Amino acid sequence: MTDFRLIENGFVGSNLGTLFHTPVFFHLHLKGRGSYFEWVSGTRVVASVHFTELEEGIWRSPARGTFAGYAFEVDLDIESLFTFHAAVCSQLKLKGAKSIEVLLPPMAHDNRAFTNQLYMLRSDGFKMVQCNLNHSIPVAKKSLEEEMSYGNQKRLRKCGREGLIAERLQISALADVYETLVANRRSKGHLMSMTLAQLEQMTKVFPESIVLFGTPINEGYAAAALCLRLSATVLYVFYWGDYPGYNLYSPVVGIADVIYSYCIAEGIKILDVGTSTSDVEPNHGLIRFKRGLGFTESLKIHMKKTYD
Repeated sequence: MTDFRLIENGFVGSNLGTLFHTPVFFHLHLKGRGSYFEWVSGTRVVASVHFTELEEGIWRSPARGTFAGYAFEVDLDIESLFTFHAAVCSQLKLKGAKSIEVLLPPMAHDNRAFTNQLYMLRSDGFKMVQCNLNHSIPVAKKSLEEEMSYGNQKRLRKCGREGLIAERLQISALADVYETLVANRRSKGHLMSMTLAQLEQMTKVFPESIVLFGTPINEGYAAAALCLRLSATVLYVFYWGDYPGYNLYSPVVGIADVIYSYCIAEGIKILDVGTSTSDVEPNHGLIRFKRGLGFTESLKIHMKKTYD
């Protein structure tokens, strides 16, 4: 096996993983103790992972965000990955870790990476504490309309007839997009998970990774979406929704269509629209909605190990 070195908070640098795996994202949500580990062969980083202490003894990857966990080169042998993981856990235990949690990327992003990481964690005694259905679609050259249900195809055409045409927006539209999304969630009894100020900070830190879409109307947007470009191949819909009162037209269907077209133009391979369950509680309406748009399920798993 090749000789490796474990580097902690040295930030040697690599292009492994997604936006959620980067040192910049790690620092964005670091409020106390945290460690960014890199597994280095010579001068090359072959694997990385970051953990943040949420409260005394509770370490998680990531502190915030939908997933993180281990990022590693596609041809890294599993024995080396196991050795890296063991070294990381040893360091965290020296810091007083009582438990270690890992939120894995959705299986559809990279089946091989998901499988190896899940097996590694399970072999080390980690237990599954959450299992969700995550919806995504591989991006092909044909339009999303061809993947939609007949009902959504009709809704898309109706929006076109009514002049409700979705488009990509400039980042300067963030406040109006946010207002649309807040109104959508308020109408359903939900709150936004991030404030406008927090999202504005993200646009400063990741100016090329925030992508906005909206369906313009006189007073704002009939529907809107805020997406994160997680990597060269994955776009993640962080928030989307219709403005209350426009439900009859379902302009979010047009938003989905224009996002998919953007993915084709940008060479993105996977469009991810997030989870549709809350662990063991399925949201059947949301599942039907996403399936009707052409998206399919894969697993998204949260693993945890507790130390005596």
